[in-house]
Amino acid sequence: MSSHPWFILGAGSIGCLWAARLQQSSGISPTLIVRNQSLQPEKKVCLTLTQTDQTESTHAVNVATASDINCPIHQLIVCTKAGDAQNAIESVRPLLAHNCDVLLLQNGMGSQQAITDSFPEQNIWTGSTTDGAWMKDSMHVCHAGKGQTIVGSLSQRSPELLLEKLENFPLKIIPNNNIEQVLWQKLAVNCAINGLTALYDCQNGQLLGNDKKAQMDQLIDEFILTSAEVNQSVSDHLHEQVYEVCRVTAANHSSTCMDARLQRKTELAFINGYLLALAENTGVKLPAHQQLMDKLFQKGVRW
Repeated sequence: MSSHPWFILGAGSIGCLWAARLQQSSGISPTLIVRNQSLQPEKKVCLTLTQTDQTESTHAVNVATASDINCPIHQLIVCTKAGDAQNAIESVRPLLAHNCDVLLLQNGMGSQQAITDSFPEQNIWTGSTTDGAWMKDSMHVCHAGKGQTIVGSLSQRSPELLLEKLENFPLKIIPNNNIEQVLWQKLAVNCAINGLTALYDCQNGQLLGNDKKAQMDQLIDEFILTSAEVNQSVSDHLHEQVYEVCRVTAANHSSTCMDARLQRKTELAFINGYLLALAENTGVKLPAHQQLMDKLFQKGVRW
């Protein structure tokens, strides 16, 4: 574990989960960087973590705005939504040390590439996580399901360099030298599930009903078509993989569904929207994806 303190942009469920686990493994309090706060600058607060076995632990973390920080940042994790990630990291650009390690934990695709291009002087890492977490209160995070976080670099850096700085970290981290392919596979699942659950305001498992499943199949077919056009590999069993995700997470509501329900801005621009933009550039028509986005817009869902 590195001796430098960790800074985390975004105090949502994943940001707080990582903050608690980082403090647990290193004993060094990480700093949650928030946009606004009523606390005193760099105020140390108690973050409660409810673990998957329902036991609770408390962890001392700092909470600060970017303007409160007066030291260089050597290690940063970006846990904001995809649409906020670029502005969030720009807000701390002057604080980033040369060769700062930056780990991006966003859904969808597009934001990771944009940030990697905008910060060539930094070590930008991209992660794809399946850990489940939700906020019970502003400083109380619940680890709902143990998953894994696959990390790699779009700039061909060895992910082992990042793992050395996360030694003894209790969440499961797996290095991968082709993170773009990992992101593409996850995008396939998100394109099939997230928007539909927001449209019908339903749990993931309810998409396996006959009418919704037919729509999901159309979205998967169009993803496979686009993959071939842009030379991205995709599983020969993608339909069954998506069904399995729906079965395993049957009682869950996707993050997109919850954002839509709470009238928050969703990440659909970096999921189905990303695929539509990519298809348009290659001349591919995706009527099912376009119809889905049109219906979501009519429903008032934002992205």
